[in-house]
Amino acid sequence: MFIITHDLEAALICGKTAILRQGKLLEFDTPQKLISSLPSGGLVARISIENLDQKVIKTVQKFDSVKNVLRVGNETIEVLMENFENNLPKLMKYLFANDVKIYSMSRDIANFRRFFQIRIQEEEEKEKEVDISEINSEGGITS
Repeated sequence: MFIITHDLEAALICGKTAILRQGKLLEFDTPQKLISSLPSGGLVARISIENLDQKVIKTVQKFDSVKNVLRVGNETIEVLMENFENNLPKLMKYLFANDVKIYSMSRDIANFRRFFQIRIQEEEEKEKEVDISEINSEGGITS
């Protein structure tokens, strides 16, 4: 049976899930395997930060082991990083040293919605890189 939906949580009842974008197959596997393909097997640090803005998000992104930062609320981000268990305490020290005011942090596993969000972001970034290289090759931009 095939289920075609935009309800990402409905994907969790399926044995296999396909992600399509503009007619192109991006991913095809079980939702659990797709989630576990994220950095550190999909472990996320959910961090609530006072006065969260782009400047704070960029500070988090600068930490070496951070791979993805997703804003999931007005004052909350989810952070995926390499070697999660080892690097989470280091990330917290780094944020405190950079005057980021954290009022809560929890550890969780990414949901399928996060996997989808990250995967689509990656595709959009690839498309931007292609667009820029095409502009450069046409002589539109010179360095």
